[in-house]
Order: sequence, then structure tokens, then C-alpha cells
Amino acid sequence: MRRSERAAVWCALVLLAVALAATLLYLSGWATIIKDVVVLGGRGAAMADLAKRTPFTPPSGAGVSEERLKAYLEVSGRVKPFGDKIDEWEAEHSAKVPPGRPSFKGRAAGLVEDYLREFSSALEDQRMGPTEFAWIGDRLRKASQGTPASDTASESDRVLYGKYRERLEDSSLGPHALRIARDFTR
Repeated sequence: MRRSERAAVWCALVLLAVALAATLLYLSGWATIIKDVVVLGGRGAAMADLAKRTPFTPPSGAGVSEERLKAYLEVSGRVKPFGDKIDEWEAEHSAKVPPGRPSFKGRAAGLVEDYLREFSSALEDQRMGPTEFAWIGDRLRKASQGTPASDTASESDRVLYGKYRERLEDSSLGPHALRIARDFTR
């Protein structure tokens, strides 16, 4: 067998192996996981960029304004269905992982990708960044717990919470979706 014939056989074998590996990845679901993880990295970078473009410093001595609360409610309402899917997935799969053993969450990457896409879009529509979103959420959570008023802002937050209680409860994010949202406040 000549050198060129051997090279052709090796090329054919390599191509066959690559095609077989791609087929196995596709059929086992790993191709989707790999794609989702790669795209998720891009979504995370876009959210980090949004956080840089929308810096937020909490107003000193002031609580949440009603206008910004309404913007917060719009964002929360839009992302809640996506966040609920993440929290459902986490509840279902974290129970199956033995204690002390790390869980592989690559299969949730597509859910997180969808959530981040909608979260980013909703924030931009309301001219809000992730830091302001988290600050408003934290202020209102404290107001809902009836934390003693240390300043007039806390009292105004409690009044505002009381006025919008039902909408806030209906649009509140679950623990995993909320943690993801807060990850971009740093």
C-alpha cells in the first residue's frame, strides 16, 4: 500500500471516528449540554456587561421609589416563569444527588440561558441594572419581615410593600433564580 493510500485510509478512519463521536454526543444529549454551556457563558458575559453599564449606588437616606418599584415588578413578572423552571429543575434534581457529592448541572444550562436572556432584556427595558434590582428586592424583603424602622426609608419601604404586597408576592423569584440574579451584583 502506498503512502498516499495509507493517508487516505487514516483520513477516512478519523472522519468516521469524528462522525461517530458527534452522533453519540447528539444522541446522548451531550451535544445540547455543550452548546448550552457555551451559550450560557456568553449570556453571563452579557449580564456582567449590563451590570457595568448600569452602575447603581443606593440613595442615602431614601427608600425605594414607587416608580422604581413598578419597574422592579415589571422585571420580576417577566422573568418569574423562567425562574420557576429553574427552581423546579433544582428541586427535582438536587434531591437525587447524594450528600457530599457534587451535582452536574449542565442539563440546567438551557434553562439558565433562557432566564438570563429574559432577565437582561427586562432589565434593559426598564433601564435598570442587576445591582438596583437586587437592592430593591432586598429592601422589600426586609420591609415584608417588619424589620424595625431605623430610618424613614425603612418606613416608606414598609408602606410601599403594603400597597403592592399582592403583586410582589405573585412575582417573587424562588431561591435559585434569585441567587442567579444576585450573582451579577458584584
